[in-house]
Amino acid sequence: MAPVTHAVPEPSADTIEIPLNIRKQIGLDRQACWIVLTELNRFIWLGPDVRVAPGQGSPIYDAIPDWLFFDVRDAIVRRHREGNLTITKRTE
Repeated sequence: MAPVTHAVPEPSADTIEIPLNIRKQIGLDRQACWIVLTELNRFIWLGPDVRVAPGQGSPIYDAIPDWLFFDVRDAIVRRHREGNLTITKRTE
């Protein structure tokens, strides 16, 4: 799982901003946020690291559009091939 952050990234950070219209569509707040491309979180689904989405009754917000998914996927694969990807185990 690629982390999403509200923290404004440094200009050199490997991130992709989630556009406002997509944030609204998938139920995120209006505050700018970015998908981090150099880190992945590994955990058991559905485990203690998965939380219910606010107002959803489920941990699932909604799907991002294909073009954004493919951009994120391709960027993460590229960083993995370059040796610039950190995977953090979140569930024991």
